[in-house]
Amino acid sequence: MTPNPSTRRRFSRRSALTSVVAAAALCAALVSGCSSDETTTTAPPTGALPDGAQLVKESAKTTQTLRTVHLNIDVTNLPDLPVETVSADVTNETQGSGAAMGEAKVKIKPEDPFTEAKFLVVDKVLYTETGGRYVPAGPAEKVYDPGVILDKDKGIANVIANVQNPKAESREVIDGINTVKITGTIDAAVIDPIVPRIGQNAGTMPITLWIQDTAPPESDSTKPSDAASTGDGPNLVKAVVTKDAGEVTVGLSNWAKPVNIVKPAG
Repeated sequence: MTPNPSTRRRFSRRSALTSVVAAAALCAALVSGCSSDETTTTAPPTGALPDGAQLVKESAKTTQTLRTVHLNIDVTNLPDLPVETVSADVTNETQGSGAAMGEAKVKIKPEDPFTEAKFLVVDKVLYTETGGRYVPAGPAEKVYDPGVILDKDKGIANVIANVQNPKAESREVIDGINTVKITGTIDAAVIDPIVPRIGQNAGTMPITLWIQDTAPPESDSTKPSDAASTGDGPNLVKAVVTKDAGEVTVGLSNWAKPVNIVKPAG
């Protein structure tokens, strides 16, 4: 019997639709075979984890020559500390006289509530924004001095270098950056300059580091050993210190990016 023409057309349309669906499914399965405007998430590298102690050593060395960075601090469930949050650009072009500029939630006095304000730290003096201008609020060390983060002797590089029993646990992507997760412990006296008063009534505390999963920069014999970091290498991306039921998260980014902080007039 001769097929009805309308039936042939229905079969033809159904066959075409089936082909389109099959082609779409094949494109989804074979990512490399079909182009897309969507950005895919980069998976962490695979393979054997690096030695934890060696990676910590390399990260400390890289961080020690860092001169500028963006700092984020978040404190959870530790109300006795003088700082709750910090988001600031930090520079330490001259060792010992770090400067910082950003926003923070701090206690000007221990008995005060937390106050959120824009601030500057220059020459160890804390300035807070009042009425559109920065006015001095006293010595930064009595409240919080973010500039210490880049001090080579008691800053974050010293913290990294003094992590005890560092162990590489896994690879993780933090803020789009491939990192190696390192666990260990830290002595209270070492971490205290970074997060004031966290070391009170504490011996050693658990610490977890997420260090950029990359090879250290090649050494250049023509440069002095203390030459400023270019921002390359196994930078510290995040650190979490646990104390009692609380924790402090320190995040670093914008390694070696230009920072310009000017001392307020007057």
